[in-house]
Amino acid sequence: MRNPYQRKAAAKTQTASYNPQDIYKQFIETMVAQAGLIALYQDGWALCATPTGQKAFAVWKNKSLAKLLIKDNWANYETQEISLKDFIEKVIPFLREQNTAVSMDLTPEGQNILVAPEKLLLDLKNYLYQVYVQKPDFFKDLNIPLPRNIRIN
Repeated sequence: MRNPYQRKAAAKTQTASYNPQDIYKQFIETMVAQAGLIALYQDGWALCATPTGQKAFAVWKNKSLAKLLIKDNWANYETQEISLKDFIEKVIPFLREQNTAVSMDLTPEGQNILVAPEKLLLDLKNYLYQVYVQKPDFFKDLNIPLPRNIRIN
């Protein structure tokens, strides 16, 4: 008799279809749809490090994944939502000044997507422009900056 609780191994083709570019694009789409993102805070924001030793600001698209990291060094941290407007207008310029990367969806195993704040801002602006062209009403109700108001420099 077969064990009904035994899990089958994931197919290799299934795991190969997830590449960092798709995950990065999905993160931006989710961030805009939710008009915000999640970070950990306790007398300051939670920072991690890149493999090269550069500081990185850890952000997540949902609270449940962020809560998995509330342990060890971040045991006393709490999840905090950052609005998309504040992230674009305040956080990204500060990260650029401090030469700090953005770490997206850090997992307990240490997997994440690292991106420079300049690239993230440019990609966010491009995506918001695409949304604006298709659905300009999207920007009326939510507190999301218009793409033309986002300054790259």
